[in-house]
Amino acid sequence: MKVFLDTNVLLDTIVERDNPQFTDDASTILSLGETQVIELFMSALSIPVIAYVIKNVNATRKKAIIKDLISIVKVLPSLPQHVDNILESTMNDIEDALQVQSAKEGPCDIIVTRDIADFKESDIPVISPQDLLSRIIE
Repeated sequence: MKVFLDTNVLLDTIVERDNPQFTDDASTILSLGETQVIELFMSALSIPVIAYVIKNVNATRKKAIIKDLISIVKVLPSLPQHVDNILESTMNDIEDALQVQSAKEGPCDIIVTRDIADFKESDIPVISPQDLLSRIIE
């Protein structure tokens, strides 16, 4: 299964959230990718977002975090034609629309996010991290 991870799920593995379940679920998903139970993908757009969120981490550590992440999660491009596609899209959130375009490059079977409502116009199925884990465990 080719699984696209939204930036919020990737961040759940890197920064401590108010809900430790977010971190546990995201870490389990990354472990499944590391052991090749599933194939994980992310948008190149996620990298600067992650770097910004962890801006207080020194540059060497920040680069190490991103290197560790991309050793498990394959980076998909954000291409010029994606911009045209998102501007014609019915999705209101431009960043999420660009995530969908990147997921299509995979081509990914599913998008995993905690913000399912923002992806309601996606033509790729969208589920939560917990739903993904439930499907894999079954």
